[in-house]
Amino acid sequence: MDSCLAALAALDSQTARDVILVNDATPGLDSLLDDLPGDIKVLRNERREGLVACAARAGKQATSEFVVLLRGTSEISPGALDPLLAPLSDPSNAAVAASLPLRPDSHPACTHAVALRRSDIAGLERVVGVEPGDELAAVCIELAYSGRKIVTAPDAVVTEARPRISPARAKPGEELELTIVIPTLDAASDRVRSCVSAIQATTDAAHEIVLVDNGAPPQGFSAPVNAGLRAVDTPYAVVMNDDVEPKSAWWPPLREALDGGAAVAFPLTEGSWYRTDFSAWCFALSRATLDEMSHGPGEFFDPELRVWYQDTDLLTRLQSIGRPPELVRASRITHGLSVTVESEDPELKAWVSETIASDRTAFERKHPTVPVNTAD
Repeated sequence: MDSCLAALAALDSQTARDVILVNDATPGLDSLLDDLPGDIKVLRNERREGLVACAARAGKQATSEFVVLLRGTSEISPGALDPLLAPLSDPSNAAVAASLPLRPDSHPACTHAVALRRSDIAGLERVVGVEPGDELAAVCIELAYSGRKIVTAPDAVVTEARPRISPARAKPGEELELTIVIPTLDAASDRVRSCVSAIQATTDAAHEIVLVDNGAPPQGFSAPVNAGLRAVDTPYAVVMNDDVEPKSAWWPPLREALDGGAAVAFPLTEGSWYRTDFSAWCFALSRATLDEMSHGPGEFFDPELRVWYQDTDLLTRLQSIGRPPELVRASRITHGLSVTVESEDPELKAWVSETIASDRTAFERKHPTVPVNTAD
């Protein structure tokens, strides 16, 4: 972000401009944003909303006729602003895409910045929710429906955000305290990157992250979680869905609950539905619980319960010994509501549905007196 802001400060233009930065629920940026100069307006989203929703919010704060949308923390070259805005003086042009470095004829769909009229932002409702990375291309397509042109400005160069190289987050050689296990169908997805970024920004304890990519073929939930937990060699472990993002200071309250005798502790989910008895999309356990409550050697969850009901099985077993999972309200997360189970892929959706049915049969056979429902 520093290089992006430096590039904005170095713009060589006579055009008066505002800079509006929208933090789209990215954790760990508060101290940086609080130190920004007063001429930069900072807006903060409580939940991730995407570039176009951020643009709509910023557009209400803007005072100029034209708006430039930057993808992420992309860097605009010093002389790019005037040639990026100039084509908008022609009313037949709806949007102007910045060019890529060394590619003045780059296609608008590849751009990292788009200039458009502020009055057009309100008409982009259909673009809200487009996959991250595709938003600017979708903006261009949507504006083209008006019959106006989308052009590229060859002299307006905007460079993709530089890859972030994280410094060490704990002292080299420090003993690990925590292992975080994340099962996923796609370890390269934006959802997983957001999850891992949130963990890195909010976890002060020395920790390791175990990503288990089980997308080829999909194996459900129990198998990848069990595989990840077999790698645990730390006093504590957390199992976290890939659509979870922890909030600031989320880990110490969970650790305190475990040290106080909880077999399993889980955080409060902000902004969406959650269970008070056990929200299993994020839960913490101690090494002792891992050893004592595993279904079998090397299998924490019952592997016969592949996609669903493994959390209810664990809840039932913990309740039977008088140590149910503990909700820790001082620990906060957000959750994307199981987007994998709700997949639109027809083959995956059919497999999930069939597997849930067989999981239910297996659970009822194992716990015939415990009521279950399809929303479990």
